Amino acid sequence: MIDIHCHILPGIDDGAYDLKTALKMARIAVKDGVQTVVATPHCYDGVYNCQRYDIGGLCEEFNVALHEQGVELTVLPGAEVRLTPDLIKLVERGEVVTFGGQDRYLLLELPEIFIPEAVFRVIKHLQLSNTRCIVAHPERNTFVLNQNNIIDGLIFAGAELQVTAGSLTGMFGKEVKLLAQQILKTQQGRCYLASDGHCVAKRKPILQKALKLASRLVGVEAATDMVSIDLSRKDRLSVISCQH
Repeated sequence: MIDIHCHILPGIDDGAYDLKTALKMARIAVKDGVQTVVATPHCYDGVYNCQRYDIGGLCEEFNVALHEQGVELTVLPGAEVRLTPDLIKLVERGEVVTFGGQDRYLLLELPEIFIPEAVFRVIKHLQLSNTRCIVAHPERNTFVLNQNNIIDGLIFAGAELQVTAGSLTGMFGKEVKLLAQQILKTQQGRCYLASDGHCVAKRKPILQKALKLASRLVGVEAATDMVSIDLSRKDRLSVISCQH
């Protein structure tokens, strides 16, 4: 499995506190069946701005530490980028870390309060500039929870969606779980499952339990597609074999 959203890099946001914790998270992920993780520290969220770090360099250092510790996990660079008024300019200037180290994918976090049409325009503009948005955990956004039709608007604007594994297992409450289930059932082919892992306790970097629940909702093949994707594709994140 590939986990496209995880706060595993040590010491730069509210994820892994230090290298020891990051290594523990990596071992948990591997035990769960994860082979690749995209490290997605917060950027421009009003608290953390990991853009000032060399995220690619930190991933290289962490991969060395994983190899030295015998942990069979590959970590790729990325970021969870909060939508801000100047996001388009930041992307155009190359100041935003793109998803998985590719030039064409951006893991986008919606603000809690936003104007839908303005958000849709940003997503459409970025798509026309060959930057595809994957919206992080829309099912956990308060505004989206109150107006579920926004999901259709995001898709129509050209976005894809990332549902958090814990949303599907009920970690974030019944309403979030129901919306997560609805997204998986109605947006197959435009939806991915990811851990949004932050630690080694409540928010672990695990996918297996959610994958089993997703399989009951949409079938094993469709669910597996949501956690096994090819980061090298330029048109859309596509399915790869889980067998190595």
